[in-house]
Amino acid sequence: MIAVAGLQPSYADPSDAEIIGLDPGWRIEDVQLRTTYLDQRGTGFQARGQALGEPGSEAMYIIQPSAFLTIRQSARVVHTVAVPLDAITAASPDAVDATTSASRRNVAGDFDLRSAFKVSEHDTFTTRVVAHGEEWIGGGTVGAGWRRSLADDNATISINGSFGLDVFDNHNHFGNYLGKTARETSSLNLGVSQLLSPTTVLDGSYGVTYQHGTLHTGWNAVPTANGLLTDEVLPRDRVRHAASVRIAQHVPVTHSTIKARYRAYLDDFGLRAHTVDASLYQYLASWLYVRGGYRYHRQTSVDFFTTALAAPFAADLLRTSDSDLAALRANEVSFQLATVRDRGPLAKWSVSAEVLRYQRSNDLHITAVSFGIGKAL
Repeated sequence: MIAVAGLQPSYADPSDAEIIGLDPGWRIEDVQLRTTYLDQRGTGFQARGQALGEPGSEAMYIIQPSAFLTIRQSARVVHTVAVPLDAITAASPDAVDATTSASRRNVAGDFDLRSAFKVSEHDTFTTRVVAHGEEWIGGGTVGAGWRRSLADDNATISINGSFGLDVFDNHNHFGNYLGKTARETSSLNLGVSQLLSPTTVLDGSYGVTYQHGTLHTGWNAVPTANGLLTDEVLPRDRVRHAASVRIAQHVPVTHSTIKARYRAYLDDFGLRAHTVDASLYQYLASWLYVRGGYRYHRQTSVDFFTTALAAPFAADLLRTSDSDLAALRANEVSFQLATVRDRGPLAKWSVSAEVLRYQRSNDLHITAVSFGIGKAL
């Protein structure tokens, strides 16, 4: 599923109604609709090729309509609901259907509810509940967090954690159904931010994630040196670490904002990754801006990656040919044109259009186009 940025809850000062003891009641404050079209092309050894041992197609087309609602329960409680739907036509995810092609077309959906409770002038508690369902997998995530503002709101600290469970169909690379299986994912994240000047913000974060259960993808194939295919075998446990730092600088004289970020990642599969990205926001008018972004990513392969497994080998030998777990370099360029809420001729409306191009060194490239429109109620 393609990830889509949701709305962030806003926290207003107590309203006059709250001060005099009146509850403004439940109301929808904002509605946004977005549609994204994604075209993926490339090849990977985890997919069946035209001949044994050759990389197969990773072609995929996704249309993702999404709806986002901001619902205010009271002056101190805000809920954000995101409902993305994916309509997928894919080649490589359906190698299990080499005979029937039953899941070449797949519809998936999420329900993502985030709530923010401002319990004091400085403290906000958050919760999150996610439900996911599609043809072969279903599951959900629950999470909670806390954020505290310091030094007259010039700094913040935050902590949040989550637990997720997925239950899905297990297959081998021939497409044989092996029954239901599951995996669990637990994560803990810490964050800090500091206002360095009226125009400069620095923030950082660290997160650790633990996964347990069936971590392999059943339909993934691994080529062997003798020209045959075998199943992918991954460990049943995985620990992932990620740390990032970001700086945002506004330049008043040019009405521009520059954001730059660095992220480091490592896990006990042996994968190491470094990512840098930067974005430039330029106001064309007080109500209209253009954003250009660039992202560079580089990673090593996991310790047990192979595209020609030597025989003979033990049945439980760790192995994968998944192109996502290979050594690679990736470049991403994006452009967006967007309006600013409560400014200019569109006033309460917000409109945005974005195009993205992603390409990596092991023969995968993605083009995505999205359009969104929203209205404050």
